[in-house]
Amino acid sequence: MSSDINLKKGALQSAAYDTVLQICLRVVSFVLNAMVVRYIGPAVLAVCSVRLLLLYSTTLLLTREAFRRAALAAKEHQVNYKLVNLIWASLTTLLPVGCILSYVWRDVMDPPPQEVLAEPSHYPACLVIILLSCAVELFAEVPFILAELQLWTKTRVMIEGAMQVVRSICIAGVVVVVPHYAVIGYSISHLIGSCVYCLSYYLVFMKAFRDKTLVKTLPFQTIRQLLPSRGPGEIYPRVEQETLKVTRGFLLQCWLKELLTEGEWFLMNLLPLVSLAQQGTYQVVSNLGALGARLVLRSIEAAAYKFFAQTLHREQPLELQDKKKVREAAQFLELLLRHLSLISLVVLCFGYSYSHTLLQLYGGNTLSSEGTPLMRAQCLLLVFLALNGVTEAYTFAAMNHKQLHWHSSLLVVFSVAYLAGAAALTHLLGVVGFVWANCFNMALRIAHGWWFIERQYRPTELRPLRGLRLSASSVTACAAAFIITAISEAYVSSISVVLHVAVGGVTFVLVLYLLREELEDVYTSALSACDRLLLRVGAPGFGVDRGEGANYQGVHLSNCYLAKLHCVLYGKIRSDHKKR
Repeated sequence: MSSDINLKKGALQSAAYDTVLQICLRVVSFVLNAMVVRYIGPAVLAVCSVRLLLLYSTTLLLTREAFRRAALAAKEHQVNYKLVNLIWASLTTLLPVGCILSYVWRDVMDPPPQEVLAEPSHYPACLVIILLSCAVELFAEVPFILAELQLWTKTRVMIEGAMQVVRSICIAGVVVVVPHYAVIGYSISHLIGSCVYCLSYYLVFMKAFRDKTLVKTLPFQTIRQLLPSRGPGEIYPRVEQETLKVTRGFLLQCWLKELLTEGEWFLMNLLPLVSLAQQGTYQVVSNLGALGARLVLRSIEAAAYKFFAQTLHREQPLELQDKKKVREAAQFLELLLRHLSLISLVVLCFGYSYSHTLLQLYGGNTLSSEGTPLMRAQCLLLVFLALNGVTEAYTFAAMNHKQLHWHSSLLVVFSVAYLAGAAALTHLLGVVGFVWANCFNMALRIAHGWWFIERQYRPTELRPLRGLRLSASSVTACAAAFIITAISEAYVSSISVVLHVAVGGVTFVLVLYLLREELEDVYTSALSACDRLLLRVGAPGFGVDRGEGANYQGVHLSNCYLAKLHCVLYGKIRSDHKKR
């Protein structure tokens, strides 16, 4: 297990690597969706990227998410064979969950039209193959958890990236060579990627166990210890009891989380609200609109939960815990709330005026005319997703068992309200009603999370919710950008799309400059990441000695151009570069 000093650094690195991975995967998905729509149409895209992917994500969330969350919160003394047994127990949930879901997908949902499938028997076969791929990934859950507890973030990113690359190559080959077998090919590609994922994790630990230096830092020393086992005198394998209690608390939450996050897809497939082709269009637009959430927010939420879970003790009041750790958690939460609320506000201001332009360039007149209101609503939803993600990352890590059960009861109420609102608003507003209902759902969850945080920190002098108080200058800059881009869309875009994009680009740069003080940590981290990347590829602008560069408050920039950019932003003249 890593020391407390490295937890925050590990969480931030995890978010950074996750973001890079998600960007690469979204680019691949972006290209694949365009290929699928061009070669075989939106109906096939809906079957693959909506229905089959929904079965895959739902199965994994219901079978492993609760065990994974509880195991990742395990303390050092809890990482033993009992924890391994508990993680393997997730595999036993696959049979009942798989049977129920396969029945729903095959007999309750409307079958795909015949023109989508090469053979009628392909659809039931696809369901079995997707469930089999989930089983394969569950076999790799123990090495995944151990790697995460060791903060092997690069390992996870590389393995998940390899899995998705293999899947994408296989899918692209099927779509181009035999497009009429696209649906069954999509399922087989998923299974191949899952096999790569599972095999890679065990190979990583086989290599780690052969390293005599590295193996001393690990809680286990052989591959056999990663399998279920019994302790001395035990008749049957025992599990870690404290972690089991946390797992039970997460079980209902995972079911409800799936209902809340994927509820619109279940409604679309279970009720005659929209056609399969409309689902494909909605999927394309929602993927573009929620690109930021998938690229950044989920990675930040996962990294933040890991940090909070390892820093705080959920069964103790804050005033009885280590004051230094509590302060670090509060400051980290305040920082995340401030940065994410500001960044999402910037996205909303520019996204409203450039939704039509983006869809026009990507899908033509049909997509832009039908999807512009949907894309604008997605930009608003991004604000709620940003605030809810970091809020729930903290609350899930800080709530005790009773509070988790109470929160689960509230999620039942939220889910009922969301589904009822989605069904009603869809009849009134069309498919955009799903997004508005989701905004309302997220607002309820955010309000409860803020209430919990405010109440928990009331006995202390810490107030992490102050991160939500944006400065007047930041709000003014965003409002001005919204007005300028809206005017450009109304009067300039009809004359020249290029000029309209240019107006947005200049305005965006100005807003970034005006927000430089509020987002100094973000800018500095981005510049440091670019500096390391440019150094690796041998880009110009580096001194002969790699130790040369600019230093300011612990930040080192070796590239003179990046250092000068930092000087332009913050007016800090670096002595190293003045000599040059």
